[in-house]
Amino acid sequence: MRKSMLLAAGLLLIMGTSLFAAGRGQRGQTLSISHWGFNMDLLERNLIIPFEERYGVTVVMETGNNADRLTRLAARRNNPNVDVVFFASNFAFQAMNEGLLAPYDPAKIPNLARIIPAAVDPLGGRYAIGFAVTHMGLFHRTDRTAPITSWRDLFRPELYNQISIPGIHTTFGPGVIYMLSKAFGSGFHDTETGWSVLAELAPRLKTAYNNAAELNSLITQEEVYAAPFSSFAWGQIEATGHPVASVIPEEGLVGTYNVVSIVNGSPNVELAHAFINFLLSQEVQLAQAMDLVDSPVNLDVRLPAHIGSRLTYGEELINSLFFHDEAEVDRNRANWIARWNAIFAGL
Repeated sequence: MRKSMLLAAGLLLIMGTSLFAAGRGQRGQTLSISHWGFNMDLLERNLIIPFEERYGVTVVMETGNNADRLTRLAARRNNPNVDVVFFASNFAFQAMNEGLLAPYDPAKIPNLARIIPAAVDPLGGRYAIGFAVTHMGLFHRTDRTAPITSWRDLFRPELYNQISIPGIHTTFGPGVIYMLSKAFGSGFHDTETGWSVLAELAPRLKTAYNNAAELNSLITQEEVYAAPFSSFAWGQIEATGHPVASVIPEEGLVGTYNVVSIVNGSPNVELAHAFINFLLSQEVQLAQAMDLVDSPVNLDVRLPAHIGSRLTYGEELINSLFFHDEAEVDRNRANWIARWNAIFAGL
């Protein structure tokens, strides 16, 4: 057993050294990255500058929302000028289907052995790696309603016209359908029930929101007392100054991974692998988590309670998460958008 452990450790050391040497061999090169552009000052401090210094390279950033960057990637498919792309998993799935992503080589990313197993290949085919886990939380104003314990509580009389949900075009829009299906139907995939419940819930809503900033404004102005929310926005919700609580309802919550991929046709494949390996390292994952940028997937990261409670972190929360099948969502996308529009057009 001891010999096996020593051998495994030696292999990891060799892999890490080889990867580092490969990155060093790219000194003077430029790595192009496509990213959302959120928290850029922290991203540069925790990831970009340390990577540049370690490998002697320059990193350039292209920023924008998921949809815009996917469109740009598709337009340049024959002559890509981006090497590494960050996406929400649903947009990565679309990029994969359009042939815009290249499979990664796990032998060149030794830190894969240290992350949540489900994050290693969430889309299948080695086209993406989950570098951060997020979830759709559920919050309520503690001074305006009794504690929420179920998604069914969104129908409480005191919450009439005081609720908002993410729109169907957002990352967690489909997740609302799944959770209503689980709360009111026979299970997570009983989506016909979920759609029927949505039709009943829609007239009770203040509105459906399209981004975290819109929801935060509604909360600040005291127009919304309860809502599903993207976990990365929890700090902003707390900062409104209103008494709020984030809860884990009995049916659970929807989780997803923010993913990173290598662009098909990238001229810097070796350096791209080195960058992703660095992103998954304990040092970077810890720094990003401590600054409340990303919830870690690296299992070696340990967070203090006052930080972990504000992220997708901790055994109870992680065990409450449901991860829906991106292929299923993609198959139903056009139909679900049409059904959503039909429901909200009549309001």
